[in-house]
Amino acid sequence: MITVNFKGFINEVKQFDWGTVYDVAHSQMRKTPEGKWEKIGADYFSVVGPAGFEEGNQVEITGRLKTKRFDKRDGSKGISLEVRAEDMNLIHKGTQREEKVGHAAVNAIWDVKPLPDADQPIDQAPPF
Repeated sequence: MITVNFKGFINEVKQFDWGTVYDVAHSQMRKTPEGKWEKIGADYFSVVGPAGFEEGNQVEITGRLKTKRFDKRDGSKGISLEVRAEDMNLIHKGTQREEKVGHAAVNAIWDVKPLPDADQPIDQAPPF
């Protein structure tokens, strides 16, 4: 059994009947000769953990590391890293991303108001 402990930011939350999976990004850091820290990369983990955390939250996770092999779309082999959280704690409550896609993105740009409720009559008069 391999035990890991790391801090990261939740990028996505997926709910399933059997539990919650978080996509967590962990920054790889190193100290420069000047003594400053710089980001040199990132690791991404799927974390199976307790419900209740949101996108943007910074968390500290202790758990068991599992590797999974899979076939990529191009036919090559891949390996994913999964952590089964034994302990997951909130470090900083981040803001959930409000990135909109599809119709929601267009509606946000054009400031389109939602349609009235089905129970409300629709005004048939032209706006001019």
